Amino acid sequence: MQTSLQPRIVYITGMSGTGKSSLIEYVVARGYAGIDTDYGDWKIYSAATEEWILDAAKLLPVLRHPNNAVLFIAGCCSNQKEFYQFFDCIILLSGSIETILDRVAKRKSNNYGKTEAERNEIIANFQNIEPLLRRHADYELDADTMSIQQMGDKIIAVIETI
Repeated sequence: MQTSLQPRIVYITGMSGTGKSSLIEYVVARGYAGIDTDYGDWKIYSAATEEWILDAAKLLPVLRHPNNAVLFIAGCCSNQKEFYQFFDCIILLSGSIETILDRVAKRKSNNYGKTEAERNEIIANFQNIEPLLRRHADYELDADTMSIQQMGDKIIAVIETI
């Protein structure tokens, strides 16, 4: 167990539409450091797997030498397991497929999930990927029943226990 003087890194993961980006905005607004890997240059395209993955060259220096007492990172990529060793806590945001599809259809900050093909991909990921994420999560927060503020307050409380 780390003391409060050591940096703590919390990874927030979950399917598209569960609130990862909103949650990062919430904790940053409360004075914590946060990285949303869906934005900026935190991902690179892998021709081998034909998907966007976390950019190890960019992320590893931050994980090895965090500049903040607490750092929240949000994302969901197929290669995130490679970084689990650096996280003091992994929090899964989950929700029903109906909530997820409704949120991605309505959101303005990200166009992913607007096409039928992308919605089908979300459904497939919900069925196949979310169970894998659940296996590695230390905590799971229900985006169907909790507001962003409730989830944010919960994860801020969690950092006091790690």
